Parts: sequence; structure tokens; C-alpha cells
Amino acid sequence: MTFVAGLLALSAPVVGCGSSSGGDYDAGVYIPPPYDASEGSADAPQGEGGAPMDSSGGVDAPSEARAGDGEAGAPMHLVAYASGYGPNIQWLSVNTTTGATASVGSVASFGSSPSFLAVDATAKHLYAVDENATGRVGAYAIEAATGALTFQNAVSSGGNGPPFVTVDGSGKWVLVANYGDGTVSVLPIMGDGSLGAPVQTLSAGQEAHMIEPDPSNHFVFVPCLGADYIAQYVFDATTGKLTPNAKPTVAAASGAGPRHIAFHPSLNVAYVVAETASTVTSYAFDTTAGTLSPTQTISTLPSGFTGTNTAAEIHVHPSGKWLFASNRGDDSIVVFALDAAGAMTVHGFTKSGGTTPRDFSLDPSGALLYAANQGSGNVVPFVFDAASGSLTAAPGSPISVTMASFVGFAALP
Repeated sequence: MTFVAGLLALSAPVVGCGSSSGGDYDAGVYIPPPYDASEGSADAPQGEGGAPMDSSGGVDAPSEARAGDGEAGAPMHLVAYASGYGPNIQWLSVNTTTGATASVGSVASFGSSPSFLAVDATAKHLYAVDENATGRVGAYAIEAATGALTFQNAVSSGGNGPPFVTVDGSGKWVLVANYGDGTVSVLPIMGDGSLGAPVQTLSAGQEAHMIEPDPSNHFVFVPCLGADYIAQYVFDATTGKLTPNAKPTVAAASGAGPRHIAFHPSLNVAYVVAETASTVTSYAFDTTAGTLSPTQTISTLPSGFTGTNTAAEIHVHPSGKWLFASNRGDDSIVVFALDAAGAMTVHGFTKSGGTTPRDFSLDPSGALLYAANQGSGNVVPFVFDAASGSLTAAPGSPISVTMASFVGFAALP
């Protein structure tokens, strides 16, 4: 599942993937609240504990309704985590009224390249990759009151250059893609939230960039950038076993470089962003067979763009009415409008507030979007108006994050 898109889902080096000099990178693990399609916005998540946030982005005074909610909600303890190709993992306050953020604390990473993070659905544990030749995955315990992290352990990722990690829907397994050798691994989550050694490692395809379960947790998909296909697996959440689907791959366009996948919250549709081609392709998702069939491809770039660009991240708004992708080169977030069948139309572009936006994430309500700009080394907050589809910069200064490659939200218990 994805950082708020799991941190929620829970979500890059300037070009390509795999190392701090030219590598690439997503996710998280919060489950979005139920969405009522007749209302036009997601229900505000309800916090069960933890301190609410004040107007400066701290965690003292009761919070107001999140920007775009439309009505007051119960206080919640929302934080964001950010990392990159640097020594630390940071946690940030989130002002749910204005979208402003501030750095609250950090912890030294267990590895030199914590380029992607994931938080489990309980928001009690965070998992980080170390995107190096000897790939590893580390586990951290999350302190509910502050979001602070305490290192637990680290194990092999089963391969090299892992740019992506997520937690499956059962909360029992951590799934890792290894870009360097094109493998994927399944790691057990122990009773205390720490990690065990991989129970399975498979060769998925050249430059495996992401591994993502479908919403049912019965199937798993792996966009393989260098192989120009998406590997398709059947997943047994009881044993953690991946089995190649009867149709083991679905081809992308030659040279497209499929990178990340995102599922629609209510339709049987998935969207894949292609790094090299700077496109998004929609796929009809057969929920019985667990297979994808392409239906539409559209550019992520503005008309007339002539520079060099690689696309990076993709997320669907909780309402199911909007789709977002990031451009590294144009340095923008593109917003697509989605119709009732999930078809895409370009709606607009917003500069990311830095260079090479490798990652971005939406908060649980879909009212906030934080962008991680690797080239400029910052995290920039935005507010999204789900009625108009407009994305505007939130007040305050960007947060400095060394070679930022990940940002994601977590609603703490």
C-alpha cells in the first residue's frame, strides 16, 4: 500500500534510479478514511489520541478542520516524515489548517541512503530502505506523542539498490523492490515491529522500481523500468509467498520506463507513471485474474515543453476525481481530472517549489500535498482545493532535507 498513500502511503535522484549520484527511488502506510463519492471530499480522519496541532505547526493547541475539509473535525495528530540521500530521517509538524510545516526532530539513519520510507497501518512502526549496493531495510518504532523514531533493527533487502519499501494490507509483511538487480523480496514483520530476514526473493525484471499490492491485498505489481513491463503476482498474505500470475507481465511502450503505480480508490483502474517517456498510462484492473490491461496514455508535460524531463511519482486523490504526477526537469506537479470512468484529462501544472521533485504525498483528506525536491534539497508544502483542482503553496518556508527523495504523512494513534 502506498505512504499517505499508506504513510499514508503509506511515495529521486535527478535522473534514473538506484544511487545517490543518478539513482531513483516512494511509499507509506496509512489507510485513507472512507470516502463518500456523493460529497466530493474525503471524510476527515479522526485521531484517537496524541496532541493536536496549533496554528504554527506545533502540537499543543486544538487543531481546526484541515484545509479543504469544509467542516470542523476532531483533533488529530498528523506528522510527516522526510528523508533522502543523507544522514537523517526527519519528522515534521503539519498545520492542518494552513498546510505549513516545521522540522520537529530527526534521527540518524541506519544507512547512508534512506531514500524511501513506509509506515504501517497502525502508525507504530516505520520502515526505511538503504539504497546502496548491499541493500538493507531498517525498522523504527514510532513514539505516538511526538512521532519520534527509535531504531530497532536492519536486515538484508535480498538485493541491491532498493528504492522502494511498503507494508502489505495484512500488516504482516514488508515488501521491497531492488532496483540494482531487479529482484523483489518479502520480509516478515515480527511481534515487536522489527524485521526478519527475507522469506522470499524473486527476480522481477530489470530495474524493478516499486512493489505494490492491489487494494484487496491478493495481487502484487512491480513496475520494472528497464524491462518496460509491469510484473504481476498472486500474493498469499498468510505465508508471504509471491507467485507469478498466469499472465506474468503486462508490457509498457518500448523505452517508456514504467516507474510507479497507483490504484483508484473506488474504480477498478490503476495508473502507471513512466519515467523515461514522461507519461501516465491507465489500466483496467481485472480483480478476479489480478491482471492489468492498458486503456489510455497521456503526457505529464505541458504543451510545447522542449527540455529534458523524467517523471517520478504518482498518486490518486482520495475523492477519485484527481490524479497527480511529478516532473523532474519541468519541476512541476501535473494535475489530471478524472471522469466517472477514470479517464484522464490534463487540468493544470504547478511548479514544485524546487528542482527535481522525486516524490510527493497527499495527506489523508487530500487537502495537503508535500513535495520532496531532490535537486534543491527541500520539502515544500502545498494546499489542494478539491473543488477547483488548484494547487497553491502553503505559507512558511520549505524544509531543508539533504537530496530529498521522500515525504509522507502519518496520522499517529
